Amino acid sequence: MERSCIAKDNEEGLDLVETVFNWSLKDVLNDNLCKHKVLKIPQTFLSTTDYLNSFIPSLIEETRSDLCSNLKGVSRASFCEISSIELERSRSFIPTKSLFYQISVNRSSNDVNGKYEPEVGDLIAFTDIKPKTVDDLINRPKRNYHIGYVHGIKESIDKISILSSKSFDMDIQFALRSKSDAPKLYAFHLLNLTTNVRIWKALKSQLEGASLSMMKKVLQADINNGENCQLCFSGENHSVACSSVQNIIRSQNLNQSQKEAVVSCVTSRECHHNDTIKLIWGPPGTGKTKTVASLLFSLLKLKARTLACAPTNTAVLEVAARLQNLVMETLECDTFGFGDIVVFGNKSRMKVDSYRCLNDVFLDYRVDNLLKCSGWKHSLESMIKLIEYPKQQYDSYKREEENSLKSLEEFAKQKYFNEKHDDHLTLEQFLKKESTCIEEQYLLYKDHKRKNIKTMEQYFMQRLRSNREQLEEYMRTLHTHLPTSLIPLEEIKKMPVALDLLSSLENSLSKDKFKQTSDGCEDGESILDCLGRLSIKNEECLVKLRSLSQTISLPNITDKYEMAKFCLMSARLIFCTAASSTKLFADGMTPVEFLVIDEAAQLKECESTIPLQLPGLHHVILIGDEKQLPAVVKSQVSQEAEYGRSLFERLVSLGHKKHLLNVQYRMHPSISLFPNKEFYEKQLSDSPFVREVSYNRHFLEGKMYDSYSFINIAKGKEKMPRAGHGWKNMVEAAAVCKIIESLENEFFSTGKKVSIGIISPYNAQVYEIQERITRQNLVSDPNFSVSVRSVDGFQGGEEDIIIISTVRSNKNGKIGFLDNRQRANVALTRARYCLWILGNENTLSSDYSLWRNLVNDAKERGCFHNADDDKKLAKAIEEESLLIELLDEYESPFKKLSLGSTSRTRTTATTFSVSFDLEGSSSATRKNIRPSKSGEKEGMISSMKEVAESLKEFVEVTKKKMENKKKMEIKEAQEVVQEVVGELDNIPNFNGALRHRAIDWLTENSIKFAIIKALPLDVKEDYILSFMP
Repeated sequence: MERSCIAKDNEEGLDLVETVFNWSLKDVLNDNLCKHKVLKIPQTFLSTTDYLNSFIPSLIEETRSDLCSNLKGVSRASFCEISSIELERSRSFIPTKSLFYQISVNRSSNDVNGKYEPEVGDLIAFTDIKPKTVDDLINRPKRNYHIGYVHGIKESIDKISILSSKSFDMDIQFALRSKSDAPKLYAFHLLNLTTNVRIWKALKSQLEGASLSMMKKVLQADINNGENCQLCFSGENHSVACSSVQNIIRSQNLNQSQKEAVVSCVTSRECHHNDTIKLIWGPPGTGKTKTVASLLFSLLKLKARTLACAPTNTAVLEVAARLQNLVMETLECDTFGFGDIVVFGNKSRMKVDSYRCLNDVFLDYRVDNLLKCSGWKHSLESMIKLIEYPKQQYDSYKREEENSLKSLEEFAKQKYFNEKHDDHLTLEQFLKKESTCIEEQYLLYKDHKRKNIKTMEQYFMQRLRSNREQLEEYMRTLHTHLPTSLIPLEEIKKMPVALDLLSSLENSLSKDKFKQTSDGCEDGESILDCLGRLSIKNEECLVKLRSLSQTISLPNITDKYEMAKFCLMSARLIFCTAASSTKLFADGMTPVEFLVIDEAAQLKECESTIPLQLPGLHHVILIGDEKQLPAVVKSQVSQEAEYGRSLFERLVSLGHKKHLLNVQYRMHPSISLFPNKEFYEKQLSDSPFVREVSYNRHFLEGKMYDSYSFINIAKGKEKMPRAGHGWKNMVEAAAVCKIIESLENEFFSTGKKVSIGIISPYNAQVYEIQERITRQNLVSDPNFSVSVRSVDGFQGGEEDIIIISTVRSNKNGKIGFLDNRQRANVALTRARYCLWILGNENTLSSDYSLWRNLVNDAKERGCFHNADDDKKLAKAIEEESLLIELLDEYESPFKKLSLGSTSRTRTTATTFSVSFDLEGSSSATRKNIRPSKSGEKEGMISSMKEVAESLKEFVEVTKKKMENKKKMEIKEAQEVVQEVVGELDNIPNFNGALRHRAIDWLTENSIKFAIIKALPLDVKEDYILSFMP
C-alpha cells in the first residue's frame, strides 16, 4: 500500500481512511506496528477528552489487525472486474479531493467469488491479478496494486464513487475506456470500515449536534451507585408513577425481579434534575429479552421517545420482534400504532425478510409505502366530488373526451406522416389525391371515438370502484405507517366505516335503478338527491370523507432521504445497532429521552459512545451479563489494552448497582446447578416450569444420557491442523457423531421433535464435526435439527440437547483458552433438557480450573461416566483410534512403515509396497515405489511421502466405508473374513482357539478387518492380537 498523497479530507470520518491509506503492506502485516502506541484503557477518566482519546490507538490497531487477517485470506476474497474508471469531475477542481473516482463493474462474471457488489464503506484492493496469497501482492510492481474506499454508490447511473489511495495510471483508464486487450483490473473486498468510521467520528467529536452531558456520568463511579434520586422518589408522585407502570405491565406475566427492574428504570424519568444510568443483569435463561420488551413497551405507552440499540442486527431484530408482539396484543385498530415504531439498518445485512412481521416497522418499507401515498389528498377529494356532483364530473369527462378528438386537418397530417410515400408526394399533393378516402376514414374515427365515450352510468360506476380501491390502499398504508401523533384514533376508526359505506353505495347502485333516476338529475345536484337519498349512510360517508380530508395531512415530501428523516423524527421507539445510531445525528432531529442497550456486555465501550452523545438524552439503561462473552477483538494488542471491555462491565467493576433477574426458565435444574454455583454465587433459582416432571426428558437409554452428564473419553487425541483454526480431536468428533446417529435412530422410532446443538471452543473441531455430520446424511425433517457452532456462535442461542466437545486431550494438562470462564459459561448454559459434556478427565482436571471443579462436581453428583460404558460409543471410539494410529504410522516420512513392533518389521529402507482396496472389491490397487540407487536417501523420503499420500487416500475411503457399514452385504463380509483368515493361516501358531476367536472378532468388527486386510501380512498378527479381547 502506497503512502496516501491526499491531504486531510474535510469530510468527517475519512481521516481514519487516510490513516489506513498511509500504511504499506508490510505495515499492515506487522503485528507490532501500533504496539508502542496502544495503552491500557483505564477504569476511570478525568475528562470527556481523556475518555474519548483513550480508545483511538486501540481502534487503529484493531482496524490494522482486521485488515491483516483479511489480506492473508485474500485468495478467498470476493472480487469484481472493473469495466471503467474516470476522475470524478464534480470534485476535480478541489485539490484535496482529486483522488475521487467513479468506477463501473463488470457483472457478467461466472466465478462465484467474482460477483462482488461493492457497498458504501468497503475497503477494496485494486490489482491486475487474482492473488492466491498476500505475497502475490507484496511482490507485484507498485503501480499494479493500491487500495480504495467506497464513498458512495450512484444507482441511477450505475457508478461507484471511490476514494483512492493513489491515482490510477492514465494508460489503465484509457485501456478500459477503449475496451482494448490491455490487462484486466480487479477490485477485491478487504473489509467494511463503516462501523469503525462511525466510532472514529464519535471519538473525534465529529457527530452533528452531539452532547457530552450523559458521557460525563460514566467517567467516574456514580456517587448514587445507580440508585434513584431520594428527592424525587419519595412521596405520592413516585407511588403514582409506579402504579402507572405496573398497570401497563400487569398482563405480561413478569416475575418479581423482572417487575422491579422495569419499574425502577421507567420511573427514573420522574427525576427531572438528574440524568440516570441503570443496569439490568440478565444471566442465561432469566427472561432478559422478555424484560427488555416489557420495558420498551412501557416507555412506548408513556410516549417517552426511546432508542433501543444492540451490538448486532440479529439482537436488534429479536427484541424488536418481541416488542411488536406485545404491541399487537393491545392495538385497538388493526396495525394503527406501528407508525410510532421504526427499525432501520442495512436491509441486506439485517436480513429483515426472515422476520416478516417486522416489515410494517422497517424504515425502508415505510419510506417506499408513504411515498406511494402522495396522491392521498387528491384521491379523497376526487371521491367527494364524484359522490356530491356526479353530473358535473361526468360533463367534465365528456368535454375532455370530445376535445381530444382530432380535427380533420390534424387527422390528415397524421395519416400523411405515418405512411411511406414512394412517389415523394408533398402534404398538399397527398391531401388532394386521398381527400375522399381520408374523409371517410375520419368519419369512422369520429364515430368510433364517440361510441367509446362512457355513459354516465359506466363512468360513475368505474370511477367509484377505482377510487374506492385506491383509497382503501392509501388508508391501509396510512394507518400502519403514520405516527399516532399525526392521526387521531377517532379518524382512524372512520376509515373502515367510510370504506364500508362506499362499498354499500356501489352495491346499491344497480344498473336498472341508476337508469331510472339518472335522467332526472339536474346540473350540480348531488347524486344522493338524484337517487332520492338511498340511505342516510351515504350522507354519513360524505361526512367521514370530508373529516378525513381535513384532519389527515401528509408532509409534502417526494425525496426518499427526507421521508426517512420524517419517519425517524416522528417515531417514539427506534431500533438499530449502536453504530447505526449516527443516522439520528441530523439537523432538526427530535431529541431522544431514553437509550436502552440490549446485550450491552457484548458492546465495545468505544462503540457505545455513539448513542451516548445523542442530544437530549437523560436516561440510559444497559441490559447484559458480564459473565458471558464480551465483544470480539481480533488484535492481541488491543485485547490486552481492554479494548473489548464494555461500558456495562466497567460500571459493574466500579460498584454500580445491578438489577438482577434471578429466576431462570431455560435449563433443567441438574444443568443449571453447576453454572449457578460456579458463575453466579447461587443467586439464581429455577422456575417452577423447569422443575416440573414433564421437563425431565430422556432422549437415549442409559444413565449416561440423563439430563446432565460428563462423558470421559480417555483415548482422545488432540491435534493442531496445518491450516490453523485451533485444535481438533478426531476421537471426540467420532463420539459426537455416534451419539447423533443414536439420536437419529431414536427419532425414527418415536417421532418426537428434538433440536440438537453441538458446541466446541475450537473452529477446527467445529469444521471437523460439521464435515462428518454432512457425510452422515441425516434425515431431512424440521422436527430433527442439528446445529454445529463455536461457543461464540452459540451465545444467545438454546437447544433441547447440547453436546460439548472440549477437544483438549494431552498429558501436560494444557487446556488453553478453554479455561476462559466467560466462554465456558456460555457453553454450559445453552441446553434446555440435556447437557452432555465430552472430554478427557485427566487433562481437564490436571490444573486448578473451573473444569476441574466441573469434573469433581459431576463425580459427586453421580453424573460422571466413562465412554466405554456405552458399547456402541466405545466401538466408535476404538475404530477411530485405529484409523488415527494407522494414519500416524504411515504419514510421517521419517518413520519406518511398520504397524507392529519395530523388532518385527520386515520392510526394507529402499523398497515399499502398499496395497489397499478403494472400492471394496477383491481387486486392490498396489503401488510399488523403488528409489534409485543413486540418491538413495532422497528417494526413500520421496517414496515414503507417496506412501503416506496413498494411505491418506485409503483412510478417507475407509472412513466412508465405516459410515456405510450397515449397508454391507453379510455375504460380502463373510467372504472378506475368510480371505483374511486364510492369509492368517500362514502365520505360525495361528490355530485352534486363537483361530476361532479371530474369526468371531473379525465378524463382529467388519470395518476393522476391512482395514487390516490392507496391511502387509507381517503386521496383521500384531494388530489382530492387540485389538482382540
